[in-house]
Amino acid sequence: MKRKLMLSNAVIIVLGFIAAFLLAALQIQRQYQTEFTRRLDTALSILSTQLEEIERDPETAATNVGVELEKTGQEMRISIIGLDGKVTGDSAREEINQNHSSRPEILQARKNGRGYDTRISASLNQRYYYEAVYIKDRFFIRAALPTADLDRVLYRLWMVAALSMLLGIAIVCVVTGVLVYRTTEPLKQLTDAAREISGGDYSSRVTGSYKDEVGELARSFNMMAQSTETAVSQLVSKQNQLEGVLQGMDDGVLAVNAENEILFLNQSARRLLEKQSLAEKGKLEGSLLIGKIANMMKRAIENSSAGKETVLGGPNEKQFTVYVSPIAGPQEQSALAVITDVTRMHKLEQMRSEFVANVTHELKTPLTSIRGSIELLKSADRDEETRRYFYDVLDIEAERLHRLIDDMLALSQIENAKEDPSMRRCSVRNELEQCIERLEPLAEKSRISLTLDADSTLFVACSPTRLQQMFGNLIENGIKYNRSGGSVSVTARRQRQMAIIRVKDTGIGIAPEHFDRLFERFYRVDASRSREIGGTGLGLSIVKHLAALYGGEVGVESEVGKGSTFIVRLPLALNEG
Repeated sequence: MKRKLMLSNAVIIVLGFIAAFLLAALQIQRQYQTEFTRRLDTALSILSTQLEEIERDPETAATNVGVELEKTGQEMRISIIGLDGKVTGDSAREEINQNHSSRPEILQARKNGRGYDTRISASLNQRYYYEAVYIKDRFFIRAALPTADLDRVLYRLWMVAALSMLLGIAIVCVVTGVLVYRTTEPLKQLTDAAREISGGDYSSRVTGSYKDEVGELARSFNMMAQSTETAVSQLVSKQNQLEGVLQGMDDGVLAVNAENEILFLNQSARRLLEKQSLAEKGKLEGSLLIGKIANMMKRAIENSSAGKETVLGGPNEKQFTVYVSPIAGPQEQSALAVITDVTRMHKLEQMRSEFVANVTHELKTPLTSIRGSIELLKSADRDEETRRYFYDVLDIEAERLHRLIDDMLALSQIENAKEDPSMRRCSVRNELEQCIERLEPLAEKSRISLTLDADSTLFVACSPTRLQQMFGNLIENGIKYNRSGGSVSVTARRQRQMAIIRVKDTGIGIAPEHFDRLFERFYRVDASRSREIGGTGLGLSIVKHLAALYGGEVGVESEVGKGSTFIVRLPLALNEG
C-alpha cells in the first residue's frame, strides 16, 4: 500500500510538472512568435511604403532595408519574390533567382494575403521565422528573423525545467514518503495487530498517538481488541472449568461427528471403554462395546433424537447405561454420549434382592417350625412327653431366630461404621486364647482338637469384643464343618507390619468356584448342612467387614476333601516395630 501511494503521488506530481512546463514553454514560444510577428509586421509595413523603389530595383531595395535594420540591431532578412516565385531581391544575397513559389509562407500569402512559417534556411543553414505579404498583382515581400535566440531561451527553459522537475520529484518523494508513512504506519499496525489477534494473540494493540481519523480508528480497534480479549479470556476460563468438570467426572463423556470422528472424550471414557488409545480426531472404533455406542450415536445424528440404552460389554461383561443426544451445529452434526458404569449398582440391586429373599427364607423356616409346634401344642390330646418335645423345638427355633437377628444387627452396625471408637491396643494371642477357651466344649463334643501357636508380641488396634467375634466365627466354622476326629489349628505370626492369623481345619474343604461369593451374606456352600448345624450364613460376611473396618482383609485357601485355611491380615498397632 505504501509503495502504491508513493508511486501514484509521484506520477501525479511528475505529470503535473511536465504539463506545467509544456504550458509555460508553449506560452513563451507563443510570446516570441508574437514578438517576431510584430517586428516582421513593422518591417513589412515600412517596405510597403517603398513599393515603387522595390518594383524598380528590388535587389537594391532589399539590401538597403537590410542594412538599415542591421544598424538598429535587428538581424532581419528581407526578400523580394516575384509572382512567378523567383527571388528578385534578398538582403542576404544568397537566394537571388531561386524559385520560392512552393514555400509555405508564399503559398499562404498567395491565398490569404499573408503567410507564416518556421524552418531551417537551405542556403544559410539556420532556423528562421518567415512572414510573407502579397502585394497584389505585383510581387511578394518576405521578412525573416533567426530563431536562435528563441531556441536558446527554450533550451535554457528545458534545462531549468528538467533540473527543477528532478529536484521537485526528489522533494516530492521525500515529503510523500513522510506523509505516506504517517498515513500508512497506523494502518500497518492495525493490520499487524489484526493478524496477531486472528492468530490467537489477543493482547496485541496498536501503539502510538494519532489524532486524525486513523487515530480514532486505532483507538476503536484497541477497545474492540480489549473487549475481545476479555470475552475470549472468560470463554477460555469457562471452557477450562467445563473441561475440568468433564475430566473429573466418573461418567464417561464422548462426542463424535457424523463421520464417527471423535471431537471430545474425557479420561473416564477411555477407562470405561478400556481403550486408552482413543484420542480426539481419531475414529470411535476398537471393540464390540465401542461399536454399540458408535451405532447409538450414529442413529442419534441421523434421527436427531436422544436415546438411552443399557449396554453390556468389556472382558468382565460390565453393564453400562449410555445416554446419547444429538448436537446441532452451524457447520456439522454431532452427538454427545454420557456413559455410566452401573455394574456395581446392578450388583448391589441384585444383592439387595437376594438379601431380601434370603432374609425372608431364613425367617420363614424357623417361623414355620414355630407355627407348626404351636398348632400341635394346642391339641388337648398330646401327652407330656410330646409337649416337652415341641417346647424344645420352640426353644431351638427361637434361639435360631435370636442368633440370626443378632448377626444381622451386628453386620449392619459393622457396615455402617467408619471407625470403631472402642478400639485399643489388643494382644492377638490373648484374644485367641479366650476364643479357644470359649469354644473348647463345642470342639470336645465334636471330637475336634484345638491347637494355638501365636506370637505373644503381636498387638493390633481393635475392639477386643469385635476381635473375638471375628476369630470366634472362623474357629467355630472350623469346628462345625470338620469331620469327627479332625483338628483346628490357629497360628499368628508377624509379616512386616502385618499380623497374619491362620485358622486351618481338616474339614470337607471348599471348591474354588465358591471363593468369590464365600463372604457374601447368607451364602452357603452346603445350605442343608449349614442349617442342620444352626448356621445363619452371616458369619464369614461379619469376618470380612470387621477385617475391613480395622484396615485388614481376609482370604481363603482350600482343597475339597482336605480342609480349608482362612487367613486374616491386620495391621500392627502404631507403636509396634
